[in-house]
Amino acid sequence: MSVEYLKKILTENSGIVCLLGRAQAIAGGCDFYREDYAYEIETKYGRSPGEIFSSSFFRNRPKAFYECYREELLKKRGGPDECNYALKRMEDDGRLLGIVTRGFFNHSRMAGCRNVVQMYGNIDANTCPHCGRVYDGKYILEHTPLPYCENCGTLIYPGVALQGEMLDNQQITRAADLIARAKVLLVLGTGLTSNLGSLVRYFQGNLLAVVNSREELSDYKADCFCEGNAAEIMAQAYPGNHPLDAEGSV
Repeated sequence: MSVEYLKKILTENSGIVCLLGRAQAIAGGCDFYREDYAYEIETKYGRSPGEIFSSSFFRNRPKAFYECYREELLKKRGGPDECNYALKRMEDDGRLLGIVTRGFFNHSRMAGCRNVVQMYGNIDANTCPHCGRVYDGKYILEHTPLPYCENCGTLIYPGVALQGEMLDNQQITRAADLIARAKVLLVLGTGLTSNLGSLVRYFQGNLLAVVNSREELSDYKADCFCEGNAAEIMAQAYPGNHPLDAEGSV
């Protein structure tokens, strides 16, 4: 379907919720979500990402964990792209209720989006398990080899969900409630068969729109499907000035 139809949906409706997939993070410069990156990590560290980013590895080898956390996540986090800025404009215009994502690189918040449900955590929400003080990614980068809480001296816990742990039920409930309230569901940068896309089961609204790099069999369920680069499509579907334009930086 045409981008013009997507533009019509996004500019003539409110109560929109976005399921934001990994494509945006990859396009924004994040290496971690690339399909071939697991091999690079295993070659470099001698262990798979699944093993390193697990609760047992963090408990037993915190220095090795934080080395990888800094080098492969914090230093290669990328940044917002036009998907995030288009969603920011939609939120400012009162059309977007919020964003649900499995991504933990915080790109949407960096772009200025306010209501973001990050089901797998946030690399800028590293927390002291004793006193609850929260530390951003910059603090973790600056405090090597191990980051300790300035209040109580406890080792800070990483902000991302680790394998072997239960996901935060509060975040899952927030995500389900937000999707259930949506009148329009925008699935952006992922397909309906993905783990994130499967949350469409909570959707009870009127219009389902999917923007993804490739078409899938399940996309027949969508009222609107656009195939291609998500950032380019969103720039056309919800156009506006990039926030850095005024400074002449882009």
